Amino acid sequence: MSTKKFENKSFILSLKKESRINEDTLNVISELRLEELIAVKLELSAKASGGKLYNFPLWHSLSEVCKDACVIFATTCCTTKRDMSNMLGVSYEYFVTNFKKYYKEE
Repeated sequence: MSTKKFENKSFILSLKKESRINEDTLNVISELRLEELIAVKLELSAKASGGKLYNFPLWHSLSEVCKDACVIFATTCCTTKRDMSNMLGVSYEYFVTNFKKYYKEE
């Protein structure tokens, strides 16, 4: 199995380059707990869809959303898949098997 090297990059820097966030946004986000940030995002999504998120399996999708976020974070601060698996606390074999499910190259 290959241990493809990943560039050390910052997800925050990529969002800044796209002008999607700025320092003020980061300051506000840093004051929120993760639970509050997720609740705000869900409320904004509900408003955009007419007030409710009907027919969306929100409860059953939460673990997948969290795992996806963790893999995005791991790819920005680790250089190899082995490093990523160690940081996430899973075996290398498990990580390699599931990596493509969560990591979407841009």
